Amino acid sequence: MGRSSNGCEMTEEQIKRMVDRFLSWKLPENFNPDGGISFKREFNENTPWPMKHEPSGTNLLNAVQAEAMVRHMLEGSEG
Repeated sequence: MGRSSNGCEMTEEQIKRMVDRFLSWKLPENFNPDGGISFKREFNENTPWPMKHEPSGTNLLNAVQAEAMVRHMLEGSEG
C-alpha cells in the first residue's frame, strides 16, 4: 500500500481507481507528444465527414506501467 502526501494509507482499491482515472483522462487539445511519437488530431479533412481523433488515457503506458508510476509517485510523497 502507499501513503499520500497527507500521511493517510491508500488502499489497493484507491490505487486502482487512480490508475483507472489516469488511463481514462481525455488528452488535452494541445497534446503534442515528443520522442518520435506522432499524433494527427484531424482526419478526413477533405471529405464531407471531417473528424478529430479524441483519445483518452495514453498509449504511452499500459495499466501495469501506470500502476507502477502511481506507486512510484506515492512512495516519493512520503517523508
